[in-house]
Amino acid sequence: MAIVNSVLGPIDSSQLGFTLTHEHISFAPAGFKQTYPQLLNLDRVREVAVEQLTRARNDGVNTIVDCTTMDLGRDITLLEAVSRATGVQIICSTGSHLYIPFQFFNTMFEWVASMSPDDVASLWVREIEEGIEGTGIKAGIIKVATNDPIRGPEELMLRAAARTHQRTGVLITTHTPHTSRVGEVQIRILEEEGVDLGKVYIGHVNSTLDSDYHKKMMDKGVWLGMDHFFPAGSPGTPSWQERTTFIKDLVLGGYEDRIMLAHDWNVMSLASVESSQNSETHANGYSWITLSVLPLLRELGVSDNAINKLMVENPRRFFEETGR
Repeated sequence: MAIVNSVLGPIDSSQLGFTLTHEHISFAPAGFKQTYPQLLNLDRVREVAVEQLTRARNDGVNTIVDCTTMDLGRDITLLEAVSRATGVQIICSTGSHLYIPFQFFNTMFEWVASMSPDDVASLWVREIEEGIEGTGIKAGIIKVATNDPIRGPEELMLRAAARTHQRTGVLITTHTPHTSRVGEVQIRILEEEGVDLGKVYIGHVNSTLDSDYHKKMMDKGVWLGMDHFFPAGSPGTPSWQERTTFIKDLVLGGYEDRIMLAHDWNVMSLASVESSQNSETHANGYSWITLSVLPLLRELGVSDNAINKLMVENPRRFFEETGR
């Protein structure tokens, strides 16, 4: 067992239950809330988020990992309010997505030095140990993202994530692009930094259906996030049925111990007036896996015991690595 930071305070890993390991409540450009408050629809976002997560809770979801970082407009008080209203535990993130502040990795002004991985890590350590934006709410996971190929600023973020992890014990989760094997490169960089790969989650890999790629990563000890799940994906990416069948093949091949599932869902932008729930490409929001993916896995021959591993035991085992 391990203690994990949630937006309502520390929880024991044994209390996580059915967990969606890569989701979002909402998003916006960094600073948008402060600069253009007249464009926000925060009350509506909160209303829709509470409605959807309450439904998900009734469908069996206990915990979500919200991977919205500062550069995606993370609103920590919104997460706190939604968790309190719904009873769904929310683990929030420090780290970065792809919109890295140029102050971290300067390419504009030759007289402004880039920050070092340790400099950036110090900022993220504070969000884990002291809290985010003066709230006292502490991050429970470190999120980083890369393109393919990995650019210089993104490599800096990976190395900063590694050093944040080494100083705090908090786990690392990554974003990978569609139809890419860049997870292998992410792993190599984290290995160079001395990270124990059992504390790393490589995300969005079910947008690349390549069993050699997946098995090689799992054989190195990382966890895989099959966490792009919605009725219709981006053009040129696998259907949800193809993604589900692919997971079935891995599970029946003996890899059920290193896989977790989620949607990468968000209810709406902070500046939006319409919920994403209205789009038929995102029906059922945080309940899509429960209502569609898991029933299909059962039809394909995956046992309830294996499904429990994907949704309950594996997230618990992953977060048990916190602090070790």
